[in-house]
Amino acid sequence: MAQPGRARHVRPGQTEDRSVRFESAGRHLTGMIHTAAEPPRGPAVVFCNPFGDERKSSALAMARLARRLAGRGAAVLRFDYWGCGDSPGEFVDASVSSRVEDILAAVEFLRAQTRAKPICLLGLRLGATLAVRAAKKLRECAALALIEPVPEGAAYFEGQLRRRLVRRMITGGQGRGKAEKGEIIDLDGYAVRRRTLEEMQHLRIEPAELAFDGRVLLVQVSFNEKLRAEIVGLRRAFGAAGASVQVRALVMPPFWSHIDITDTTALEDVVSSWLGPAGRTGQLDASQTRP
Repeated sequence: MAQPGRARHVRPGQTEDRSVRFESAGRHLTGMIHTAAEPPRGPAVVFCNPFGDERKSSALAMARLARRLAGRGAAVLRFDYWGCGDSPGEFVDASVSSRVEDILAAVEFLRAQTRAKPICLLGLRLGATLAVRAAKKLRECAALALIEPVPEGAAYFEGQLRRRLVRRMITGGQGRGKAEKGEIIDLDGYAVRRRTLEEMQHLRIEPAELAFDGRVLLVQVSFNEKLRAEIVGLRRAFGAAGASVQVRALVMPPFWSHIDITDTTALEDVVSSWLGPAGRTGQLDASQTRP
């Protein structure tokens, strides 16, 4: 049963942040709903968090983006997967499957709370990859906003493991520890079960399996405007599936891996403009890209 936080009076033009609790397959999750003073006029937007420290580093930027979208008429829900962030449970017990279940539960909860539709899933990094998988199970999902999606889980987690090994070498530790030989893997400070890591390594956006024909926003965040090969590949794959694809390359630091506060106004502008005025899913502008 949902346990909404205390509501406060909100003047026109302001947004309300309301803490909530809801269930996913019997697990309790914690989140925050962002809405404007007026009833939602646009889609229900569910944020899908990235993995590990990327979730913590991006929290402020994602909160600002959520409030920006709420101010334009969308009903927005940010939440923590079970075992992550403010939600109860142990991180080591969370898996790809449980995270996808949590996204589906978050969608149903937001719709029940606000009656807003259609559905837009907004994912950052590995959260974007999870959003694509969850969209396959959501008939109501009309849009996907994917910020720096991870096309291949294997390459992503190989990087995570490499950083851990480098850190151990710098601090005088061994290059390989006992955790790698056992059931629990130390993944850059986060304990995961070996079978969960294998599941995550197999997580990918499969072009051959894409069947999404809604609206897709692909956002590349890098230090130059040249599109990377994986973004071009995703653009072609979604376009071949029948989706309306818009690609934007933003020249800015990777805010999900920075301790310092990064100005993400450009990202807010891109996503809110794509979502449409007052939250409506309108026509894409001239920068829409098809394969």
